[in-house]
Amino acid sequence: MPRPSGGDLDLATVLTERRSYLRALIEQPRSKRDLESAVASSRSTLDRALRDLADANLARYEDGVWTPTLLGWCSYRAQETYRDHLTTLAEAAPLLNNLPVDGSVGCAFLDDADVYEADPAMPDAVIQTLLESVEHATEVCAATPVVVTGFAEEFYDCVRIGDNYTLEMVLPAKVFEQVYVAFPTLTNELMSDGNVRLYRASIPFSFGLWIADADEVGIVVFTEQGLGGILVNDTDDALDWATDQYERAKQDAEPVFLRGRL
Repeated sequence: MPRPSGGDLDLATVLTERRSYLRALIEQPRSKRDLESAVASSRSTLDRALRDLADANLARYEDGVWTPTLLGWCSYRAQETYRDHLTTLAEAAPLLNNLPVDGSVGCAFLDDADVYEADPAMPDAVIQTLLESVEHATEVCAATPVVVTGFAEEFYDCVRIGDNYTLEMVLPAKVFEQVYVAFPTLTNELMSDGNVRLYRASIPFSFGLWIADADEVGIVVFTEQGLGGILVNDTDDALDWATDQYERAKQDAEPVFLRGRL
């Protein structure tokens, strides 16, 4: 079947097939001769590409040079953003495969997220990313169904580096009990700290979540073998998503006070 020409091509097809030509024009307006050199294509291929771009209103010829239209600029930028999102998702694929398909982690958080996959040879080392995130924060909120006990004290030390810190943590009741048994001194210290608020609740998601200074958010992905990795984001959309998730976890939470053991 012959390939559709010019006006029969949809915008997405032209953007995909003529991307290199449009990119060269966005870099700077060019004559046909300059564009042929910049893209290193044959004259016949160049003619077809320019015809497709013109028919799709992505580029136009004026004053002896080819230049992108406003539609061309915006369409190219939208496609590049889309390609960047796909790249992020591809990098995060090993972690996403360990998360449920229930919409709890969506594009609002995944778009532009930084991916830190745990090294099988030293999986706990990825927690350093979390520690660095909270180390200089003055307000930290966290909710998690699992506690990485080997870093519990270090996490608390990182949060309280400054004098004006606050820490809120939501844990399942059973996990809180286990932490108390494993770290009674640390747990009592947390409950005695006026800057710390502890809550017990059923966590409605399978990952660990933290928010640092309403400025950076992250999740810890757990697998059956332990730590899968960490995703971190600082966009407004990611912050809104994380805040909603944290409030959902805290909604029916029970505060923990220093009264004997609980």
